[in-house]
Amino acid sequence: MLMFVLTLHVIAVMLVIGTLFVQSLTVVFRLRLSDQQQIEGIQWVQRRVHQLIYYPILAVAVISGTYLTMLQERFSSAGNSWLHAKLTLLLILIVFGFINGRQIGNSDLRKPLALLVHIGIFFISAAMIYLALVKPF
Repeated sequence: MLMFVLTLHVIAVMLVIGTLFVQSLTVVFRLRLSDQQQIEGIQWVQRRVHQLIYYPILAVAVISGTYLTMLQERFSSAGNSWLHAKLTLLLILIVFGFINGRQIGNSDLRKPLALLVHIGIFFISAAMIYLALVKPF
């Protein structure tokens, strides 16, 4: 059971990070479009992906991660401070996900703000992966 949930968690995390990264990138690319029909079409696709893929797979990742943490008793045991840092970064990543969802419908979005969210998603995700692999503290 442990390996099944761990596999599910890793796949869900990859999909969350990938979906969020691509979504934020398409927000940046959408700012270069000038045809209103193209903009509306891209926004429609972005909203559908955000609502029907990102949120459900985020729930799977969080629930499976919580189950793994409880099953292995990692949250309260010594030497797992990396998990607390990873959870903090997870909350920041979720906030970036909500910001990205709001950016999808915003037609007056400035490019620096869209890039800030996109770059933030990249660095937070990289730090979370590093913490999960190396477990430095």
